[in-house]
Amino acid sequence: MNSDSYCCPYCNSNEIIYDSYSGIYVCGKCGSVLERVVFYGLETRSFEQTLPRTSGSYTNRVHDRGIGSTELGTLGIPYRSKRKWSELSRVQKVIRVGRDQKIVEKALRLMNQYSKTFEVPNYIEETAAYLLRKAVEGKNYKTKTLRNLALASIYMACKIHGLPMSSKQFIKKIDLQPSSFWKALREINDIVNQLNMRSRKEYPESYVASIVNKLGLSHNVEILANRLIDNSRKIGLNIGKPCVGLAAAAVYLSSILLNERKTQLQVAESVGVSDVSIRNRYSDMVSNMDITIYM
Repeated sequence: MNSDSYCCPYCNSNEIIYDSYSGIYVCGKCGSVLERVVFYGLETRSFEQTLPRTSGSYTNRVHDRGIGSTELGTLGIPYRSKRKWSELSRVQKVIRVGRDQKIVEKALRLMNQYSKTFEVPNYIEETAAYLLRKAVEGKNYKTKTLRNLALASIYMACKIHGLPMSSKQFIKKIDLQPSSFWKALREINDIVNQLNMRSRKEYPESYVASIVNKLGLSHNVEILANRLIDNSRKIGLNIGKPCVGLAAAAVYLSSILLNERKTQLQVAESVGVSDVSIRNRYSDMVSNMDITIYM
């Protein structure tokens, strides 16, 4: 049909529009559907009764990157053939992990377990899996070392993507030996340097929202804490000071000023720093910003 030489039989309008998505001609004046034509777009539905094969997406979180996880569908398979298919499926599960890939599969399995513990996003898991794969390929590490490397890769992935996570809180949550963790982290850091990857610079503001949420404080406390951090930066109080300690002190001071008081110990436990660190940063802010606190 040529829409230029065709008119609507209902309103005699020449405003004929072709909808390429639906494959129909529509009158632009009265909206009548005039004719359906062959749709030349992509076929989005499958009318087959069998599912020939299904596969997961490409991912670093599996030792074969998801490519070898293909399985045959069971729709349309006769009953007598299902027993044979089940036997092939069992054999496939045994041979899908090669001898040289067993160490990678074990390390990634540990990494996936710890990722669920820390509830990190998928993009963090992908980066951590990539770093861990580079660290353990061709090696013969024991389970304890793989565990430390898996945790170190998650921590480094958080640093690369700018996700705030205190190292002390990280170690405490999973009950790690600090010396073993830092040793594994140095190895992961070497991998990062070899790959020319860079971790994002930390800012105290990135910790504020997490601390406020854990303590159940209001949004006004978060806003005031960010302002205090900004003022601290302007007068140089942040130089040489840990970001997490400065953020915790700002939240503590804001909670006092807005009458939503939390103790130093409560704030310290929420972020994994000592109450002494909070007390020192708090004293610096109060003395240098001319703030008077009435207890």
